[in-house]
Amino acid sequence: MKHCIYLKGTEPTLSFNSREHIFPAGIGGIQMLPKGYVSDQFNNSFSKIEMDFMRNSLALPRQFYGPGKRGSLLQKKATKSKISIIENINNPKDITFGYISLGQPHNIPQIKININGTCTFIADKSAPNYMEQLYDFIAALETFNGQYILYEDDRFSDEEMILGYYDKKWYLGLKNHDLTLKVSEFIQKILEQRPFEKQKVNHDMFQPKVSQKLYFDMNNYFRTCAKIVFNYLAYVKGLDFVLNSCFDPIRNWIVNGGENEFSQLIQKEDDEKGLNGLPFPDSAHKIIITKIKNRLFGYVSFYGSSFETMTVLADSFSGTFEIEGYICDWKNRKEYTLVEFLQSLHNR
Repeated sequence: MKHCIYLKGTEPTLSFNSREHIFPAGIGGIQMLPKGYVSDQFNNSFSKIEMDFMRNSLALPRQFYGPGKRGSLLQKKATKSKISIIENINNPKDITFGYISLGQPHNIPQIKININGTCTFIADKSAPNYMEQLYDFIAALETFNGQYILYEDDRFSDEEMILGYYDKKWYLGLKNHDLTLKVSEFIQKILEQRPFEKQKVNHDMFQPKVSQKLYFDMNNYFRTCAKIVFNYLAYVKGLDFVLNSCFDPIRNWIVNGGENEFSQLIQKEDDEKGLNGLPFPDSAHKIIITKIKNRLFGYVSFYGSSFETMTVLADSFSGTFEIEGYICDWKNRKEYTLVEFLQSLHNR
């Protein structure tokens, strides 16, 4: 029977066309719950919260280590940071627009304009197609509509600005806000004179320093952690088990939010699992569920022991419960239970 473990509804009120991953696919999750466990309505309502969790809460490890889109390990699908200002440590006045992917900085196509008369085109040095980047940038410049994302930064001089283009968006960086009134004027002059078409390609290496603003929504983070643990509880114990009313408080909080009385980040000295000494795969995500007295606890961590979070799944759980665990070795595209992992250690 199809029965949503979150909304506690059935067909025809709810539909069940999709399946739910234990760990989100965007951070490498593979295993899914059986079809009929999670409704399309819940998935649709929660997707924005889960997307925020991956793009913001886990933004740094994803852009440095991976995985990429839908858990892909291909470089072309690697996670990218938001567009930020990159500073050359050896020359702090040399600043450009770029992003981080797999720990490496990449410039976006852009022009650095000095109002005294110089204009330099800057491309992604890791890409071989410099001239293609240049011609594509010029074509985009001809359709510039005056809309851009503004970065005001004191590291620019009063006489300069940079204008970058990436993923159909314009980025403008400057210190002197009055220059925003002259952007269209400078673009017109650039299109007429094409000052950078004969410039030499510069492949000099530099040591970058990247400034990023990260938005960490604790409510979205904790609710997603709780959902991941609850997903695994449903996977290992079945539909009837998690539909028990003792899980209604955590279920309702995951669905509706509100005051957080369930999840918290934990310190190492608070860790009661006693499993940190095991040789887990590098950067793996982990889930542990255990019972202490009459309370059922779930623990989840990402990228090794980072972001370790405890969630109270039930305050009054009367049944017996053996410890359960799950490991997502996303780097090697493998997942296994704690028992399977311990057996693999024994067989080495």
